[in-house]
Amino acid sequence: MIIINFKDYDESTGENAVSLAKEFEKVFNETGVPIVVVVHPFDLRNVVEACPNLAVYCQTADGYTLDESHTKKKTQTGRITPIMLKKTGATGVILNHAENPLVDDEIERIVNDMNADFPEAQIVVCAGSSERAEAVSKRVEVAYIAIEPPDLIGGDISVTTRPEIIEEAVEKVGDNVLVGAGVKTAEDITKAKELGAKGVLLASGVIKPKDGGTPYESLIALTKAF
Repeated sequence: MIIINFKDYDESTGENAVSLAKEFEKVFNETGVPIVVVVHPFDLRNVVEACPNLAVYCQTADGYTLDESHTKKKTQTGRITPIMLKKTGATGVILNHAENPLVDDEIERIVNDMNADFPEAQIVVCAGSSERAEAVSKRVEVAYIAIEPPDLIGGDISVTTRPEIIEEAVEKVGDNVLVGAGVKTAEDITKAKELGAKGVLLASGVIKPKDGGTPYESLIALTKAF
């Protein structure tokens, strides 16, 4: 699978989020390759409604606030709760991205709340190292754990140039590993799959291609790895 994080780029927020997601939905319809877009909470409902055939994740989620007895409060304010995510039509979330980090207790609480009120949601937890990935996997059960070395995020060096990172993550976590950071080509994806990853998590390589092509063309090129 290919998961594309829209982040908060000008090219992929607001009205641009909808138009870009439509282009990626077209790629999915043409190729059948599993594609997920991860959009800002402000854009979530608009993208879901505009792209009925596309898997749409939210860039984050919150657990519920609790009362003095550590019971979920009857009402919530300003939180991206599982119930609210479900109402938007989202199909999943990513948690603990390097640009929006959480401690392990927070991850566990959010995952537990998601499993209770939105169990059909796909949850991806990001980790900067195989050690952190292993620690998370021992506390929660989620669809995927994405390994993204922080020093490679947004850069031109792919995580696949450090195969030991991927191999170690697969050994410690199992067969639900995704990889990200610097992934930009079909060759990167092919290498990641050979090392045991189930797919990739990327952003700028597709949304802001440097080769003069369009996001649609960049994503089409990546699907050749499948």
